[in-house]
Amino acid sequence: MGGDAAIAMMQDCVIGCLTNYAWDKVQVWARSLGGSGFMGRKVALVRALGHGCREGLVNEGFEVVDFSHLPVVGSPYVERFSFLRRYLYDQRSRGLLFRWVVTTDVRDVCFQRNPLDYLARFDPRDPPRLVLSQEGLRYEHAPWNYDNMRAAFGEDAVQMLRDVPFCNVGVLAGRHRAIEGLAFLIEQLSIAARNDVSDQAALNLLVEEICGEPVVHRASSAEPWACHAGVMADRRIEQNRPFLVSPEPVWCNGLVLTASGEPYVIVHQYDRAAWRVAIEERYGGSNTP
Repeated sequence: MGGDAAIAMMQDCVIGCLTNYAWDKVQVWARSLGGSGFMGRKVALVRALGHGCREGLVNEGFEVVDFSHLPVVGSPYVERFSFLRRYLYDQRSRGLLFRWVVTTDVRDVCFQRNPLDYLARFDPRDPPRLVLSQEGLRYEHAPWNYDNMRAAFGEDAVQMLRDVPFCNVGVLAGRHRAIEGLAFLIEQLSIAARNDVSDQAALNLLVEEICGEPVVHRASSAEPWACHAGVMADRRIEQNRPFLVSPEPVWCNGLVLTASGEPYVIVHQYDRAAWRVAIEERYGGSNTP
């Protein structure tokens, strides 16, 4: 079989990691992915699920992989990358390599479109190994991220990256081996960090100091990949606006759009924006499994 044909036949996968969540914290993520038209493998890597969560995920077609039997290795922010790395290694050891792996936060993520709609834009013969998404600010203009990088890895690290537009660790995509390797490196660097919430700092330190094009594509908010409402649409937008490195999103007819009018694939941190009620009513509501 030719190389292009083999790549085309490989399965794609969307993965979320969750700990102690009940179904009401998960249903927007799960149902919106189902409604997006995504036909690949849907996976939830879990520890200690809450009320109705397993049943809801199974009803939505998710493979639920439970890691509750493993010793806790760190905060949930670190542990999710341990779960992700273990799962992808296990699949690879069984002879399965995914074409695209998309892994996102769960509690505050909504899919508006099939993620493959965006990823198909890359040349299948030479795609980036990782697709990341910028939040829209540089470190020097983002106090939480600036302080988090300094707390995790010290003053030298934050000075190295102060003028860099940082990427969000809650929305990642890439080839199987690249995401598996990235998960391992984030896990190990976070364990070595000086504070518990160090996953995003670890991601940016890794990719900015080591990886360049064409290894990593860093999608800005001008591209219809991911909107991070925490920077772009919550109450802090007035103070962020003078420092934005990419255009603000638009809410129109029930969808979050790029400035040029194209729906984003992923809306992250939707619970921080005025869109929250509309999104939760569409995919959540009061239904329980």
